[in-house]
Amino acid sequence: MLKTVIFFDGGGGGIRAGASINGLEKAHKDFVGITPGEGSLVDYLANVVSAFANEFEGDIWRAVLAVATLPADAESYQGIANLVFKNSKVKEIWICSDSVSSCAATIAADGVVITAGTGITALAVGKSGTILHSLSGDGHLIGDVASAYWIGRMGLNSAVRSSDGRDQTPGAAQLLEVACQHFKSDPYHLPHIVHQSTRAVHAIAQFAQLVNNLASSGNAKALEIIDMAGDEITLIANTAKRVCEGGKDFQVALLGGVLAEDTMIYKNAVSKIQSGGMQLHKSKNTPLDGAKILANKDDAGVYAPLIKIYKAAN
Repeated sequence: MLKTVIFFDGGGGGIRAGASINGLEKAHKDFVGITPGEGSLVDYLANVVSAFANEFEGDIWRAVLAVATLPADAESYQGIANLVFKNSKVKEIWICSDSVSSCAATIAADGVVITAGTGITALAVGKSGTILHSLSGDGHLIGDVASAYWIGRMGLNSAVRSSDGRDQTPGAAQLLEVACQHFKSDPYHLPHIVHQSTRAVHAIAQFAQLVNNLASSGNAKALEIIDMAGDEITLIANTAKRVCEGGKDFQVALLGGVLAEDTMIYKNAVSKIQSGGMQLHKSKNTPLDGAKILANKDDAGVYAPLIKIYKAAN
């Protein structure tokens, strides 16, 4: 009997999908992401799961949907499940934060996984794998410090402050020049262009790469932004260790595009984390691998409190 599972991981930048049959990987696909407010989150997530599920023959034993933006109420979670069961042959769906899939992919013992892309999230496991503690994230409106969106926003804020004279430093002036080139705008219209961009949150997050590049070249204002981001990453790691009562073997794993090994923020954060005596843990697994691990588990285990599980009626 074939056991087909499908699994998803992602956020505002996009959602990655994978499938395995009897433990063997069979397919991968990328879907465009969504930012809160762009449309119905319930319809979007249900459509992504159903569309991918319908590419396979027969029943889907389990679908695991691990995403950065989750529904705000139980009715919406149920709505996703109902639409998936109605429009596909998925028999069971697990819905959780992408922090859960990242943790499942990376942490072998006690530790914290910090994943920074368009947004940021962190999940810690403590006391010999018996407790969970979720940190940071909170979305671009009230949180996501050290995410690509936050770095891009801070860079653009320095740019517009240079434009009107509030910031007269050379670093801010260079950020303004680069921002105008990137968004194809003059200084006066720059904020208008950014606000009216298609998927503005994603567009701002993409500017983080230019802030990183400027920091690499020695731009003082960009370096200041990167340093603040590194402080936040280190604070998350220290908080996780304290709350989880971690010992000397407490692991810290850094994932996501913002924390890729060639970025300035990765180098900044690693230096601070290691100077504090914590271990940096590296894994070859990706968050999508973590979603696959969850899809093939007998039960949710320690992650059960953070996963909504629904089963089709028939």
